[in-house]
Order: sequence, then structure tokens, then C-alpha cells
Amino acid sequence: MSKRSAVFGAVILLLGLMGFSLYQLGAGNRLALSLNQAHKSEVLMYGASWCPACAATREFLNARNQPFLELDMENDPQAAREFAQFGGHGIPLVLIDGRVIRGHSPAELDRLLARLEK
Repeated sequence: MSKRSAVFGAVILLLGLMGFSLYQLGAGNRLALSLNQAHKSEVLMYGASWCPACAATREFLNARNQPFLELDMENDPQAAREFAQFGGHGIPLVLIDGRVIRGHSPAELDRLLARLEK
């Protein structure tokens, strides 16, 4: 194999890996959007009754009169399986119209909720 062929092969491999990486980066958002659609809710929250961050997020959404569907991972096996597809750690997990927020993040919630209003 010539040096030129080896370099060309390496470039093709690198471009392929970059493309795959970009595809994977969007996988979470595609999954989030499919779950938003499946549950017919623009805002989903995966949480647990004992979780203080979940309570803060619930309170935040209620204070803004934002409709949302809360799925309790401890009492709903389907919700637990859906949550596991996102790596299974960090609650609350909030899906807003195909975007993912882990934990209680008021600034990020405000930013994504504002996009819903447009």
C-alpha cells in the first residue's frame, strides 16, 4: 500500500467516525422527541416521589402553569425502561419537545419552555 493510499484511507476512516459521532450526539434528542410524541406531551418528567430535585422541578413547572406529564420510575416499569435508555442516572430527567434536561435546571427549563411558546 502506498503512503498516499494509507493517508486517504485514514482520512476516510476519520470522516466516517466523525459522521457517526455527530449522529450519536443527536440520538438522545431523537429518542426524547419520540417519547414526547408517544406520551402526547411536550413536557415529560421522569422522577421519583422522594426526590427533592424532582419536587423543585414539579413546583417550577406548576408555578408557570406549564402542562407536563410526570412518570414515576419506581412505580411504573415502562417509565423505568424509558429512563434507562438515557443512561439511567440523574433525576429528574425532563424532556421538552425533543430536548433533554438532567436535574433541576431553572435556566435551561426557562430557555426550552420559551421555545414552545414560539
